[in-house]
Amino acid sequence: MKKNNLFKAVGIVILAYILLSWIVPIVYSIGGFKGDVSNQIGFISIISVILETFTGFGAIILYVLLVGAFYGVLKATGAYDKLMDFLTEKATGKEKLSLILVLVSMVIISSITGLDLGLLVVFPLLIGFIVKLGYDKFVALSATAGATLVGMYGATYAGTLYGANNTVLSLEKNLMWPRLVLLVCGLAALIVFVLKYAKTNKLGGVKVKKEIKVSAKKSDTKKVSKTTKKSSKKSAVKTVKKEKKDKKERSGLPALIVMCNLLLVVALGTTAWGNIFKKNWFETAHSSWTGVTVGKFKILDKLFGGVDAFGSWLTPTRFQTYSLLLVIAMIAIIIIYRTKFEDAFEGFVDGLKSFVVPAILTILACSVFVFVYYNPFISVVTNALLTATKSFNLLTASLYTVINSFFYVDYYYLSYAVLYGIPQTFSDKAVLEVFSVMFVSLYSLVMLIAPTSVILLVSLSIADVKYTDWFKFIWKLVLSLLIASLAVLMIMNGTLVVGIIAAVIAVVLFLVLNFA
Repeated sequence: MKKNNLFKAVGIVILAYILLSWIVPIVYSIGGFKGDVSNQIGFISIISVILETFTGFGAIILYVLLVGAFYGVLKATGAYDKLMDFLTEKATGKEKLSLILVLVSMVIISSITGLDLGLLVVFPLLIGFIVKLGYDKFVALSATAGATLVGMYGATYAGTLYGANNTVLSLEKNLMWPRLVLLVCGLAALIVFVLKYAKTNKLGGVKVKKEIKVSAKKSDTKKVSKTTKKSSKKSAVKTVKKEKKDKKERSGLPALIVMCNLLLVVALGTTAWGNIFKKNWFETAHSSWTGVTVGKFKILDKLFGGVDAFGSWLTPTRFQTYSLLLVIAMIAIIIIYRTKFEDAFEGFVDGLKSFVVPAILTILACSVFVFVYYNPFISVVTNALLTATKSFNLLTASLYTVINSFFYVDYYYLSYAVLYGIPQTFSDKAVLEVFSVMFVSLYSLVMLIAPTSVILLVSLSIADVKYTDWFKFIWKLVLSLLIASLAVLMIMNGTLVVGIIAAVIAVVLFLVLNFA
């Protein structure tokens, strides 16, 4: 089973960190006195960490399970098959264009909103849709999880990323040009990479469909037996009955509308409007709306005060709101498709069961952060890198970022636990801006290949793809984008000539790896 490969990948990381606790001591400083203490992780500590993971990341785990439940309800109502047929019919003959549209849309949405796991709600549908067009699972994953992370790599506004950076680094406004350069480079490289792979592996729905039609014509010329004629009559009767039944049922369009509205609300809520327009009008409207009183009682605030204004869903608590929206979407689907409660509930349970493995992988990946939080042995290594030179060194700082990104699997905690301490070492605003872009871009690349990446593990589980197979597929793109990111960071740091040389190397390497 390919999912076992995913458990092995994240399990090796956890085991390695546990072993590290028996070798590396924690360095502490109290009242000017420095020392170290050993704090080996034992069996009881492991159980405590797993339980703590449920407490700290329960909202994310629940959200992942409800995504599965949502698709279970879609299938129980018949909406999933109808929606898939609707999309496939519209894309027939335009497979490559449809693939590019999906890929570009995911990159841009991710870049502007910083949705990351919020886009998981459309992954199962889009993966199934792209595979049905005739492409393989690697292409489907590249256009969903891959595109989402490339969008984060070239994040422009993304309040979940740069919003956190601005707070911890006390930056009022970041440079936009490095972000736009990374966005263009990432998007262009991903499109070329995916299309080249698809062409090399002779993928595409058109060719497959033609072959099916040809074989069908040949079979039609063969002699038809009496039993075949009888069965064809029976099937014709069944087809007529089915068509009559289908006329009474709704098409896949209502399900598409529900999903689009769900994604729209999630995007509106997570986009940092204040960073884009200097003012978040949604917050003003939200304050006015929840301030409505009946007598002296704020009735709307009491009923709906738990949901924050659009543009402020930037912390991990946003997953609670995402989960609520999924429940509302499920209820809407059940009502629109007039599904019996028993059937809908059965679909709900089946959907939960189908996402148990992704949920467990989420728990294991998040537990890595909990291990690091309570047993920060890795900080001994990373802090040594950061202070290895007297002045700012781009290469050691980049390695510092990559290692921490591998273990601090949620960017919110990466920024507030690791990036937060950077201003204590470097006070130059230009250096802090470099760190801001560095953390976002390199974190996103690490999440493209790390066995601790929640979005990657869940996506690989959905598509039933081995971690090792994905790594062999994506490493060429990651390496090229890594050098491109370093080139941009070098230019930001004032080493223009070296940065341009690095950019040329990135382009040449990308072409050699993919076209040689």
